[in-house]
Amino acid sequence: MTIGVAGCEGEGVDRDVNGTSAAPSAPVSARPEDSGPITKAKMRLVLDGVTRDVGAPPSDPEAASMPDSSKYPLAECFVAYKGFDTAASTLDVDRTDALAAALTGRGWTEAKKRDERKAPDGTVDVVGAVFKKRGWTVVMEYRLFSDNRTLSLNAFDDACVKKVRAAEDATSSN
Repeated sequence: MTIGVAGCEGEGVDRDVNGTSAAPSAPVSARPEDSGPITKAKMRLVLDGVTRDVGAPPSDPEAASMPDSSKYPLAECFVAYKGFDTAASTLDVDRTDALAAALTGRGWTEAKKRDERKAPDGTVDVVGAVFKKRGWTVVMEYRLFSDNRTLSLNAFDDACVKKVRAAEDATSSN
């Protein structure tokens, strides 16, 4: 039997029933790092981290900003990333493959397989996919407009969307 005792210095010392020192136990985490609810702040970190890890450009703050939630209630449910092709970071179809691999590597499930659309010249000009994890959905979209490429990730809290839509339905039926 092991008993934990705090000494005068505040250091934890484990002693067995005979009073001799026992091996210190490892600290116990309350829960694994990637568990519990996903908040908007955590989702922002996920989107920023996964795009940084695959070498995508930083999110354009103006393009990724959400509209005022008092005017557009669903905005409170969303976190967005929008990156534009730059000289330092070219967006292409390979980047979408890397992004999908990075998300699934972090435990996201690809709920809708990547859909690719080709332009008349055979170039892939649109890629879309949907990923899900613990009540959140991430919609990935890559678009090629002539020489301008964009990559967007729109993440939304499924329960929040359902709640906002229910409230909108209730007010529209009155």
